[in-house]
Amino acid sequence: MELRRLKCFIAVAQCLHFGRAAQHVNIVQSAVSQQIKLLEEELGVKLLKRSRHRVELTEAGRVLLIEARHVVQHTDEAARRTRDAGAGKLGRLRLGFVDNALWAILPPILRTFRDRYPKVDVGLQQLDRSQQLQSIESREVDVGVLPAPAPGLDFESELLVSAPLVLALPSGHRLARRARVPIELLAGEPFVSFPTSMNTRLLEMTTSACAAAGFLPTVAQEAQQLCTLLTLVSCGIGFTIVPKWVAGPHPPGIVWREIETSLPRYELLLVWQSGNRDSTLLNFRGVVSQLTETMEFGFRASSVASSTAAAKLVIAK
Repeated sequence: MELRRLKCFIAVAQCLHFGRAAQHVNIVQSAVSQQIKLLEEELGVKLLKRSRHRVELTEAGRVLLIEARHVVQHTDEAARRTRDAGAGKLGRLRLGFVDNALWAILPPILRTFRDRYPKVDVGLQQLDRSQQLQSIESREVDVGVLPAPAPGLDFESELLVSAPLVLALPSGHRLARRARVPIELLAGEPFVSFPTSMNTRLLEMTTSACAAAGFLPTVAQEAQQLCTLLTLVSCGIGFTIVPKWVAGPHPPGIVWREIETSLPRYELLLVWQSGNRDSTLLNFRGVVSQLTETMEFGFRASSVASSTAAAKLVIAK
């Protein structure tokens, strides 16, 4: 059964008048009569009782009216959902991230994106830099939030945020009395860090800065989660170095100090596969672009700039 025939039949069944039905579906009356005739021939039953002054539904017509309304409704819904998916308003976005992005950076982005696109499920996966790049390349992740530098030609990226690194010290530490701590004074002090096997940008930057100052950090304890490292600092086990947006009142027992060193700024990038122009991804990038131009995380976020020369909350297991 053709959809246009069903729509003509519904119009006639509701109006019980061919002329008014023709106006409703915006075609001439003779065309409506022809569509009903073809539908009756296709089904092999009479759908309408016609007289000079009256149009009535047969029993078969009453049954078809119920079913035809369901068909048209489902068809319209399918068309709407298809258009929404094409516009990035419906579907799924798989997002990878390093855990320090959960402090101040990702929450407002995810809230705004969810408010604007409530029918898009966002699947979150905490992954390190190399894992994210592998997952983006294999299309298991649509977009990643990972530390600079920018990846190779198979990827496109934008600067998400840039900030100095700061020192997290136990509140009773002897260096906590200083407003700024020269990095040389950290020689021999216990350091809590990510395992070297994780190959994190934070550990790489910290180790390089310490080496430039003539020493290597004395690792007292390792942990794979930033929240665990900060808890270790609050317990007095050692210091650690984090992006400035992580600095805050929690957990208690930590003081935050600037570091006197030539440490570069720590940057997070938004990264996706080169050539990916999926509408959902474009919408997510639009939200990120708008927010990074206005948000402050205890510092001024850098404007989003392309690094290529030439984004219902579902936690993914």
